[in-house]
Amino acid sequence: MVDTNAAAGKAREAVEQGVESAREYAGMARDYAGTARDYARDYADKGLDAAGRVSENLQEFVRQEPWIAIGAAFAVGYVMARVLRRISA
Repeated sequence: MVDTNAAAGKAREAVEQGVESAREYAGMARDYAGTARDYARDYADKGLDAAGRVSENLQEFVRQEPWIAIGAAFAVGYVMARVLRRISA
């Protein structure tokens, strides 16, 4: 019986070590996930800022050169119509 108790004690210690290791790895994973989330948020914010600047520049260009903007919109629409017509045919 003593051998069984000793084996059970060793098994219990091994399980406790495994649980502790799992907790440590879970904590590390949470830390890495938080860091990744922060980087993703910063990257998205930079992208939104850049998109806002492009939008502002485009609005200013359309105000200054409305006929060029209309011509460009017509050209883009014409090309897209041709492309879509070829795809659907």
